[in-house]
Amino acid sequence: MSEENRTSIDTSLSLGEIVLSFPDSVELFNMYKLDYCCGGDQKLSEAFEDLKGEGVDTDKLLEELNRKYSAFLEKKEEIRDWRSETPSGLIEHILNTHHVYTKKTLQELDDMVLKILKVHFKDYSEELLVVHSLFGSLKTELEAHLIKEEEQLFPMILSYESSSDESLLSDIRKFISETESEHDAAGDILKELEEVTRDFTPPDGTCTTFKRAYMTLDDLEKDIFTHIHLENSVLFKMF
Repeated sequence: MSEENRTSIDTSLSLGEIVLSFPDSVELFNMYKLDYCCGGDQKLSEAFEDLKGEGVDTDKLLEELNRKYSAFLEKKEEIRDWRSETPSGLIEHILNTHHVYTKKTLQELDDMVLKILKVHFKDYSEELLVVHSLFGSLKTELEAHLIKEEEQLFPMILSYESSSDESLLSDIRKFISETESEHDAAGDILKELEEVTRDFTPPDGTCTTFKRAYMTLDDLEKDIFTHIHLENSVLFKMF
């Protein structure tokens, strides 16, 4: 069934396909930790098998997903289908939306994470030392990753788009493979941060900066998930 005629979501669809046709699905996917970014090719049926092992009622979850999807269809909102975009158009969006946000947010978090470690060391040193270390690893990973995309991969893709030089394809695909591995590495760090922070939930009674730091980490994670999804499930599949 074509996406235009689809009236419901079934478990034969991949997580990436669902997010592309129904962007609001990310709210449920994030809640149940379904990996639509690095694991966008996974079928919903496969993801549900994992959830069943954790005691989740996947029949009810599918019902909830379809209730939200029906409401989405009724609103008849137009969504931008990035699969019909040119590589250069999608790259421009990724740079202006996700790269700019990531760089800015990493700098903000660098100050906040260090500040809460210093101020709350006495009471929360065990947790915050791990958060500080993991965030440092994430920042290093992402900063280098963004530079490699901006200086190597994206210019190569733009060159191919304008020239159709087939000799560029093997290099593009090599860089894509490396980039996807880096996405996995960033995703693994984020999962560790989720665990140590109880899904970015600050301890009771902590200060505004502590709460803001965890909230910003949560926001950064969500943006990274969307960023990776657009690259893995859309841009890279063009090649």
